[in-house]
Amino acid sequence: MTTTLHALDLVRLGADGGDLRKIHSDTVCSEGLEGLLVARRVPSGADQAGWRDAYVTTAARTVVVLQELAGTLRQLHASGTEVVVLPGAALLRFYPDAGCRPMDDIDLLCAPGQCAAVAGLLLQRGWAATPRHPDLLSKGHVCLDLHEDLFHCERIGARRYAGWLDPQDVWSRRRRASVQGIDVWVLGPEDEVLYTAAHALRHSYRRLTWLIDLALQLRDEKLDMGRLRTLGGSCGLARPVLFGLALLQAARVELPPPARDWYDECAPGALELHLLHWTLGARQTTCVGEMLWYWTSPSWSDRGRLFQEFVFPRTEVLLQVFPRVPRSLAPVVYGLRCGQLMKRFLLEMLAMMPAPANRRARRG
Repeated sequence: MTTTLHALDLVRLGADGGDLRKIHSDTVCSEGLEGLLVARRVPSGADQAGWRDAYVTTAARTVVVLQELAGTLRQLHASGTEVVVLPGAALLRFYPDAGCRPMDDIDLLCAPGQCAAVAGLLLQRGWAATPRHPDLLSKGHVCLDLHEDLFHCERIGARRYAGWLDPQDVWSRRRRASVQGIDVWVLGPEDEVLYTAAHALRHSYRRLTWLIDLALQLRDEKLDMGRLRTLGGSCGLARPVLFGLALLQAARVELPPPARDWYDECAPGALELHLLHWTLGARQTTCVGEMLWYWTSPSWSDRGRLFQEFVFPRTEVLLQVFPRVPRSLAPVVYGLRCGQLMKRFLLEMLAMMPAPANRRARRG
């Protein structure tokens, strides 16, 4: 696992390029950034033959996945159905080419009320659903994650209290864009930034690519920063964007002046910065990012609802967390869930105690 400072250095390299001599080549590979750095021709004294191989492999796989996706989108269109391609596949348009950004699956936003119908159409065309996950489907080289809304609030409804973009409004703001030569529906630019920032925070910045995504999105000429601030404030998602800006500032990534001005006006406090940077350093093992996202809820009662549903989700959702437990033993699973969370809490508290944030890392 890379340290917080190494993670920040990698984010700066991915977003702006620079000097690779401070970074061990193994950390570049572990983060899946070798393709991007090869494309950017970042100088290095290390042997980059392995990086070039990874770059070519990523490019080939991505091209195949996108072509298969394009065929599926044409089939859905012929059936009178449209979907929106969410970040990250949609963000490939900000990268030099298809070899720069690895991805595991493709997230699709369905029209309001149409998620089950889209899943049914795909099943009729040979797609296979993942057990206990009816919205996760696979076929060939492609895995699809179907969304009813941006944050899967149908699984944990209380997530609406941590920020809510109404699916009808999001759908009305969608637009056409070319992703590696394929014409698709994508989110409006402000919705894309809000989704990327909240998604990265919710998953504790597990992939540094998400922060690089955010940096590239903020430079998009189509992005209206004033509208972003207004929309973020009205839907309760301004704090995740500011948290992302805090990490980009700490990484010394070049940001547009309106983004810097917003951060200077509304920068997170010292405790939030400490938790953010600790989370970045422990991103592969922690769930503190999700707790920070929940903490952005406006009231204690909302935070309580979120915590309650996080600990005690609906039975169908809980059985997704424990896929090997038979449905007949579902009541027992809540005890397992409490034990799992208690163990995670104790481990994270122990991990936090001996490792105060480095002063340089805490500068925003």
